[in-house]
Amino acid sequence: MMNTAKQVMDEVVYTSMIESSNEFQTFNELPLVSEMDPKAAMMIFSCMTKKTFADDEVIYEAGTYSVSQMYLVLDGKINVKNESGYKYNSLRKGDVFGLFSFLDEDRKHSVTAKVETAATVLTLDRAYFDLICIEEPVLGNQLMRFMFRLLSEKALKFEVEYAHMHNFAFGGKV
Repeated sequence: MMNTAKQVMDEVVYTSMIESSNEFQTFNELPLVSEMDPKAAMMIFSCMTKKTFADDEVIYEAGTYSVSQMYLVLDGKINVKNESGYKYNSLRKGDVFGLFSFLDEDRKHSVTAKVETAATVLTLDRAYFDLICIEEPVLGNQLMRFMFRLLSEKALKFEVEYAHMHNFAFGGKV
């Protein structure tokens, strides 16, 4: 089936609008996206929602249920604290958070994400992710692999930290 001239023109206008967006340019520079086909990157970007947060604004609190969104930091600084208030991470451009509760909608947030300096994030709703997986399975697989890599990196980081703490506490003895 051939595209009409109007369909082609609409796609050109839509594509140029996305490509000229500052948020898309930042998004396009991120490691995950730089590995992607440009059309796939545009598809994912078009499924995301831009949100801005002011200094000291809470994005979500530990113990609350997920709204099934994954967050991608475009700019600003977001602090991550556990339920007792211990800050153990600061997120910046390119960092992803909310992944556990994005993948498991019955899971409560284990941390509080609070903005330190005004931040812009892109969110991906679980419903859009599910739709991508159905309509574009290769892209869905690529996103799932990205999420798996992020979770694997976090797990490895915690294992290394635990080993260092264990070594410190027991003087290298088991």
